[in-house]
Amino acid sequence: MRLNRYGTALLTLLATGLSPLIASAQDLAQSIYRGGDILTMAGDDPTYVEALAVSDGKILFAGPEDQAMALKGDATTVIDLGGKTLMPSFIDAHGHYINSLLVANQAKLYAPPSGPGKDVPSIIAELKRFAAERNIPKGEMIMAYGYDDSVMPDGRLLNRDDLDEAFPDNPVRVDHVSMHGAVMNSLALAKYGISADTETPPGGVIVRKPGTEEPWGLIMETAFLSVMEQAEPMTAQQEIEWTRAGQMLYAEAGITTAHEGATHLPQFQTIQRASEAGANIIDVVAYPFITDAEKVLAEFPVTEWGTYHNRFKVGGIKITLDGSPQGRTAFFTTPYLQGGPDGQENWTGEPTFPQDLARKMVKKVYELGVPLLVHTNGDAAIDAFLDAYEFARDGDYSKPWNVTTIHTQFIRKDQIPKFVEYKVRPSFYTLHTFYFADTHIANRGEEQGSYISPMRDAIDAGLRPTNHTDFVVAPLDQMMMLWTAVNRISRGGREVGPDQRVTPFEGLKAMTEWAAEQYDEQDSKGTLAAGKLADLVILDQNPLKVDPMAIRDIKVVETIKEGATIYPASAATLPPLPTAADPSATYAWAVEACDMDAVNTAGGKEWTLVSLNGQAVDVAQPPTMMFAKGQLSIFGGVNRMNGSYALIRESVIMGDIASTKMAGPPELMELENKFTATLVKVDGFTVAGNQLTLLTDGGEVAVFSSVE
Repeated sequence: MRLNRYGTALLTLLATGLSPLIASAQDLAQSIYRGGDILTMAGDDPTYVEALAVSDGKILFAGPEDQAMALKGDATTVIDLGGKTLMPSFIDAHGHYINSLLVANQAKLYAPPSGPGKDVPSIIAELKRFAAERNIPKGEMIMAYGYDDSVMPDGRLLNRDDLDEAFPDNPVRVDHVSMHGAVMNSLALAKYGISADTETPPGGVIVRKPGTEEPWGLIMETAFLSVMEQAEPMTAQQEIEWTRAGQMLYAEAGITTAHEGATHLPQFQTIQRASEAGANIIDVVAYPFITDAEKVLAEFPVTEWGTYHNRFKVGGIKITLDGSPQGRTAFFTTPYLQGGPDGQENWTGEPTFPQDLARKMVKKVYELGVPLLVHTNGDAAIDAFLDAYEFARDGDYSKPWNVTTIHTQFIRKDQIPKFVEYKVRPSFYTLHTFYFADTHIANRGEEQGSYISPMRDAIDAGLRPTNHTDFVVAPLDQMMMLWTAVNRISRGGREVGPDQRVTPFEGLKAMTEWAAEQYDEQDSKGTLAAGKLADLVILDQNPLKVDPMAIRDIKVVETIKEGATIYPASAATLPPLPTAADPSATYAWAVEACDMDAVNTAGGKEWTLVSLNGQAVDVAQPPTMMFAKGQLSIFGGVNRMNGSYALIRESVIMGDIASTKMAGPPELMELENKFTATLVKVDGFTVAGNQLTLLTDGGEVAVFSSVE
């Protein structure tokens, strides 16, 4: 009997009893990895294999080296790891992928250990290096991100004069690490229309030069909204190029699945266009924000969700129930020790949505049958989520439903059993134990502030939590994220809830296998096993074998997506950059920040109706309305009405409206009926000074004015 090389390999494998461990015995390996720690991440304890064989983008075999070498053919490449560690690549459990398209073209100014921004001279030096490396001409904007004013030594903060001196001929904008503000030089301030005459809006911050009204430092919160809205348009080709550049940031960090955690329609369209053009080198999973869900569904039917199309899929829907604990906008059951962000006493924060709307939103996602992500930071927000979850399920918990709470930082111990009972997955944010621990303890007290992201208790209760960076709020630095979960030590060296530390293996589980489960992709990702995608990362050291304090110093050596190296990048390993179908097209959208969703510039004022459906309102007592703390109060001209609402960025969500149902003069009743009929269809708004405009499908339907 004569055997070809495939037959010989098959007999060898059958003789050694290996056939159940390989994807297809008829295939030879395209590549075989050996000579280092190959950590499978499968099982409850660390498991290693001697060799890993890859073919056609999938793992062909994982096991003893001699048996893997039986799959070697003439064209097989054998990679000697040289003692380095090979493991499943990392899966981003939550972040804002869309921002990577922008920051990939910006200078990175995170503070050490994740960046060079340790002080003002270091920031200026990095900006100069970046500008020189990019050969940025005079007059062109220089952008940067990650500036953290809280760590500047001796309180010496970056200001406009520093940037003017270093860059007299370029507008410069240095975005704050929170994505809620920026420091700008004079040319950038002029570009965005901010001057000494600019008033500081409610809820905003404009740092002024001492003794003057000149903007000098940070522009924050609502004062920054006008800057965010002036997004520079990108061309269709830039959309493709920036997609590739942004994804390289993930590849450099060892990540092959990225998370887009609150997608609005224009951003969704950018991701979809770039995907259809073939720009993706990693997988991208997007979760449309609840206010944009209907718009996305109109363009991308739910039957297409959950399945990759050109390495892009819609994973489910995102709902935000509160804000930021460090910004004191997260929702708690007890007051902040430092008061509210604007000096409020007995301040517990507020929910993003009134509870009746939160219930309806969660139920809507449940009825759609898609996964749900819920942003919950404070313990009251988690209570609100659990109530809405129970409302949606209506006592029937038999049907599986993939639900993940994002951040989940201040979950109480008594809430964990509910997560277990309902099979809800918490995604934690252990990076806050390093970056924001002192702030949390000052705001919430030692006991609650030290219990943030209690991964140990969650795992011991039987949960399989994930961990995330919330990029770009925190860096794409997976080893730093692992370090915080394992060590829980603040920037100042303080132990932060040491009883909540996890083992390095458990920390890696939250970034690999358990993260794959969050995406319903455990059959194709998260562990090294035959038949799964060859999504791999090579590290220069083994996180399980170094001193725990040295974990953050581990470097990503190589990132492999479906068997092909994507980092370090080369023309030989990356697919060619595609050309835009319509090079003349341009697109624009604002950056996305997880905790900016609760910013509301229409609340707290009484608005008087000026025009309705294009017709001026000329009556003695026109309809008025007021938004305050999730409640909508209306005087229609005859009747008083109330209901609930949510204003999220430019979107409006209205709850049911109750009316006193009194009768009045016919002309007033007619106006009132038209007004209420218009109001229930409103889905958007804009605020410009003292004018509020309500929109339906992008068209103006009502204009209001207010008096300060």
